[in-house]
Amino acid sequence: MRVIIIGAVAAGTSAATEIRRNDKEAEIIIYEKDKYISYAGCGMPYYISNETDNFSSVVPRDSEFFKEKHDINIYTEHEVLSVNPENKTLKIKNSSGEITDRYDKLIIATGAMSVKPDLKGADRDNVFMLRNINDMIQIKNYIQEKKPSSAVIVGSGFIGLEMCESFKLLGMDVTIIARSKVSKGIDNELSLYIEEHLREKGVNVYTNTKT
Repeated sequence: MRVIIIGAVAAGTSAATEIRRNDKEAEIIIYEKDKYISYAGCGMPYYISNETDNFSSVVPRDSEFFKEKHDINIYTEHEVLSVNPENKTLKIKNSSGEITDRYDKLIIATGAMSVKPDLKGADRDNVFMLRNINDMIQIKNYIQEKKPSSAVIVGSGFIGLEMCESFKLLGMDVTIIARSKVSKGIDNELSLYIEEHLREKGVNVYTNTKT
C-alpha cells in the first residue's frame, strides 16, 4: 500500500508514524511545501522571547529522523498543486518543476491558515502572522533589528496569550484585541480571571472588539 500525506507538521507526521506502527510494509510519503517539519506552534513564542535560544527545541526532528527511525520519506519544499481522486494522482511543484505521483490512500493534513485582516496597512513590514516557523523567524529577526517598544496582538487564543507574555518579557507595551472574550474556548469565569490577570500585568485588553 502506498500512502501519501500532504503536510508534515504535527498532524501529518503523527499520522505517518501511527500508520507505520500498524503496517510495517506500507510505503509512506509526506509532501510538505515549507522547509521545516514536525513542530508544535505553542513552542514558537518562547523562541521569539529568547526563553529558549535552541532552534532544535522548536523544530526537534527533520526528514532524516523519520527516514531512519520509521522508514517514512518526507519531501520538504514540495507543494501539492492538485489532486485527481479518480486517477489517485497528485501534481506537485518543487524547485525543479512539476511532478506527478500516485497513491492508494491519501491523507490531507495541511492544518489551518492565517487570515490577514483586510485593513489599511496590513501589508506593512511590521505586521506579521504567526502560523509557521518562517513566520517565527521573521518576527524574531524584526525584533532584533528594529527593537520595537510596543506590540498589538489580534487574537487571544493560546498562541496569542503566549505571544503576549513573550512581548512583555522583551519589555514591550502590549495590547490584545479579542473579537469576543479572552480565550473564548474556556468558561466565562476563567476568561474573566485571565483578563484581569493580564490587566494587572500592564497589558491593554480590548474584548468584544473587531479590527
